[in-house]
Amino acid sequence: MVVLSDCLTNKIDEGCLKVANRLAKRLKKAEPNTTIVSFSRRSDDSDNYMSLNKFFLNKELWELLNRKKEPILYIPFASNTTASCLRTFILSLLSKRKTAVLFVLRFHMNPLGKIFLKASGAKVIALSQESYQFYKKIVGKRAFYLKTGIDTDKFTPVNQEKKQILREKYYIPAEKKVVLHVEHLKGSRSVDKLVGIDERYHIILVVSSVTEAEKDASIRTMLEIRGNVTIIDTYLRNVQEVYQLADVYLFPVQEIENCIDIPLSVLEAASCNLPIVTTEYGELASFIGQEGFLFTADLSSNSLNEALETMISKAEINNRQAVLEYDWRHSVDKLQRMIEAGDEIHG
Repeated sequence: MVVLSDCLTNKIDEGCLKVANRLAKRLKKAEPNTTIVSFSRRSDDSDNYMSLNKFFLNKELWELLNRKKEPILYIPFASNTTASCLRTFILSLLSKRKTAVLFVLRFHMNPLGKIFLKASGAKVIALSQESYQFYKKIVGKRAFYLKTGIDTDKFTPVNQEKKQILREKYYIPAEKKVVLHVEHLKGSRSVDKLVGIDERYHIILVVSSVTEAEKDASIRTMLEIRGNVTIIDTYLRNVQEVYQLADVYLFPVQEIENCIDIPLSVLEAASCNLPIVTTEYGELASFIGQEGFLFTADLSSNSLNEALETMISKAEINNRQAVLEYDWRHSVDKLQRMIEAGDEIHG
């Protein structure tokens, strides 16, 4: 297989980048003959770095593809934009072989983008049931649904003794219940709703942002004025620890285009067996009916505080069991079969 992406980088601090890098690395481990090609960004895990124009008309790329003669997996950072669909069409047309494109985030599509995607003959891999149904209307049986996004060996539950040790490490007040959110510091992602959380909770906000321009300074100021807030905006090698010390995870994002189809932070929290308060965003809707998930469309302070209290008071949940099938190991095997085998494998 040839994996081609502009998401491959050594600085993996955003959902789309995480999905692309971790899938590529695991595909290479599962099948050492896999060739990883990066462009725009550089990665130590790439076999080749190329400077490509927007039409992929590059002699080095086409010589490599002609030499390898293997299926192609294209993971564009821009996801399903018209330009990405055009590049998918060009890849499929010129390579004359199995081509698949994996869209991590779904935008609204114009008619031209849909035409390029349909005409490409490429398989389209979606990361949520909702997006799968969307692409199925465009490309029919060439649409596939992949559950992916978590390392369940890394994100594991801990006992109360370990939780207390971690709280001391991160200087979290012992008497406070901890609400965790891992996200970009942007109002469009409803991070400002954390300001209305009752002061009896301590908030941990781990800021994940590709650029400083994406950070909303006003939200940070409001949270700092609120107090009882820990904002972590530096790289955490052991990020699982902040999940393990928390009491509940809050995910308030509502509108599509503001997060990838499968919010990885929610999977990571669930794998640590945290109760989840969330909107019905993307793939998260698949967990409706799961006892450890409380879904709400009302992000008012009263509603959020009631939801948090309800979930923190639950005696026992089993969210970890609910997300085990999203482990990278399972998804890499399914992804290989989707690309190699044919239209009969859809989940």
